[in-house]
This record gives sequence, C-alpha cells and structure tokens, in this order.
Amino acid sequence: MSAVAESRPALAGFTLTYLVGLASVGVAIHSDLAVRYLVVVSVLLVVIARLEDRFGLGAGVLWAFSVWGLAHMAGGIVPLGQDPSGGGRVLYNASLVPHLVRYDQAVHAFGFGYSALACGRVLRSWLPGAPATRGPAVLAALAGLGVGAVNEVVEFLSTLVLAETHVGGFENTGWDLVFNLLGATVAAAWLVRSWSRQAAGPLQSTARQSTARAGRPRLAGAAQGTRCETGAVPQL
Repeated sequence: MSAVAESRPALAGFTLTYLVGLASVGVAIHSDLAVRYLVVVSVLLVVIARLEDRFGLGAGVLWAFSVWGLAHMAGGIVPLGQDPSGGGRVLYNASLVPHLVRYDQAVHAFGFGYSALACGRVLRSWLPGAPATRGPAVLAALAGLGVGAVNEVVEFLSTLVLAETHVGGFENTGWDLVFNLLGATVAAAWLVRSWSRQAAGPLQSTARQSTARAGRPRLAGAAQGTRCETGAVPQL
C-alpha cells in the first residue's frame, strides 16, 4: 500500500481526502453505515494496492477503483431525504434515468467492469503466452462476475446483522447482477481489442525489419553498378 502511495501521491491524496471527508459526513449525520462503508472501501483499496504491487494493474485501473470507492461510499452515506413510506433514502436510491437506470446500477456496471479488467491483467501476467483471443477475455469477465457475486453475498450477510442497509430485495439483486454482466462484457471486448493490438505490434515490427534487410542487397548492387559506370573497379 505504501509503495503505491509513494509512487502515485495524487491518487493517494484524492483517495484519503474522500475517505476522511465522507466518513466525517456520515458521523455528523449519524449514519449507521458510515463505518461499514469506510471499512469495506479501505479493505478493497488495500487489496487493489497489493495487486498493483504484484501485477502492475496500471494507473487507469487504479484511478478507476479509487473513483469506484468514492461512488460506493457516497452512494451509501449521502442522504436524499425520506421515501414515501417514511424511511431514509440515500444516493444509491437515486434514479439517473427514470424507470431505467439507477445510481446503484451504474456503479455496479462501472465497478465490476473494471474488476474484470483487473482480472484480465492478472490473467495475462499468469499466462503471458496465452493467445490474444476471446477465450482469456471471457475468463476475465467471468472472474469479474465472481467478484460481483461475492459483493452480493456480503450485502446479503449485512442484512442479517444490520437493521438498515439500503440493499434492496431480490429484484435489486437481480438487476445488480445484470449490470455487473454489462460492465464485464464491455471490459471483455476492450481486453480483446487491447491484447490484439499488443500482439500485432511485434509482428509489424518484425515485418518492417525483414523488409529493410531485403532491401539492403539491392541498394548495395545499385551502388556497385554506379561505381562501374564511373570507372571504379568493383569489389568481388
């Protein structure tokens, strides 16, 4: 964790700022979930930092996970007032596109899409000779969906020990899984394209080198012919 913080101070500062800020807001408004979200997001970030140390996830993935942590904490802590039944509402209950996409679902698609990307980086590190085909990308997507399934298990267990979680019922879980699949599918498509470009790079370089080598004898012959015409004795 410290290695990532030292090498990426801007990322570390951004993350620490929202962790402290949102946790303070939660305590100030007496949110029962502030501590839980702080612990969950902190553990997630520690795991990501360990993966970065070992596999090199890259700056883009690290920033995406930090933003995901911000969205997750804000979703569970920032209040939106009362719902019609008199219960409290939080940002996770907000509708981004009425009757179509909720804030919660967008966060799921974003977060578990990047989880699939991270799984793809880890898989590529373990299997460096794997072909740049759809197979490894599908495995990465399935691994990302597995991470999403673990999240649903954690949410279910939290409903057994906490009076109010804003998790929702069976339909909410189903839509969460649907948006996890959407994010993981987009990530898999991106991985296929990225890996194909990486595989094409060395082939194009080799082709250019071969073309250059093939052109050298012709250039040498042309130079010798020029010397003969001017009266120079060609070297045999």
